[in-house]
Amino acid sequence: MLNIFFLLIIILAIGVIGFLVIRKFPHLANLDLHNLPEEKIYQKKREIINKRIEKSSNLLKNKIVKMLVPVGKIWGKLQLQFRIYVGKIERLLHHEQVLKTKQKTKTVNKEENQQKIEQLISSGEQQLNAGNFDQAEEIFISAIKIDPKSAAAYRGLGDTYLAKNSIEEAMQTYKFLIKMEPDDDSVLVKLAEIAEGQGNLQEAIEHYQHAVLVNDSFSPRFYHLAELLVKVGQPEVATESILQAVELEPQNPKYLDLLIEIAIICGNKDLALKGYGELRLVNPENQKLSSFKDRIYKIGV
Repeated sequence: MLNIFFLLIIILAIGVIGFLVIRKFPHLANLDLHNLPEEKIYQKKREIINKRIEKSSNLLKNKIVKMLVPVGKIWGKLQLQFRIYVGKIERLLHHEQVLKTKQKTKTVNKEENQQKIEQLISSGEQQLNAGNFDQAEEIFISAIKIDPKSAAAYRGLGDTYLAKNSIEEAMQTYKFLIKMEPDDDSVLVKLAEIAEGQGNLQEAIEHYQHAVLVNDSFSPRFYHLAELLVKVGQPEVATESILQAVELEPQNPKYLDLLIEIAIICGNKDLALKGYGELRLVNPENQKLSSFKDRIYKIGV
């Protein structure tokens, strides 16, 4: 593109020179040379014409040079900008290549670490099931060092502490784990059991309530929650919990027994009679039926 531009400028220059020569030629031809000999007149004309042509050519050359100086500067500036652009592109490509290499290395390391963690957790569970609690603890801690966010490793460590009766360590491990996975219902139940074992019934109730909200498919949880609620003097709230347990296992005598008991405490005669009828059908030999019947008919008397 630039070569064509310079060629056009040269052609234009030649055209301007020719134009000047043609325009000035009549003036040269009219010079007063009648007093000179013919040969001298011819030479003089040639000399004058050549001087005129040389002068015009120099003037045009100077103009062209002046015209080309800015062009040269522009071209140099364009070259500099192009080199800067190429440099940026090269740096970007290098940076992208470095990032890709790091990402690839990171992915490979992550996969290797994940495999190692899975192996450690499996080994830790084997040691835990075999009763080798110290070895299991050491293995789970090793897994956590590799990945401090491994929920499975913390779960295994908590189970190990619980199995070796390190209650405080187990509780702290489970509480840390529940911050990572708030909806882990199995850990919530373990926290509830620890709290109940320490006599903190209200905290146990809170953990059980959270657990049944997360997973409402386990009837024993509803049953035990109802028991705890009765112990803390909340039979009305316990009613809803035992009804959920009975709904999941309608023919469980233990659940029907507690249902009748809670209904009597709450003075709910209809619910007590309903539970009594279902219990009599399920377990007609139940020795508590007679006692329940007497207590139910005394409601509201």
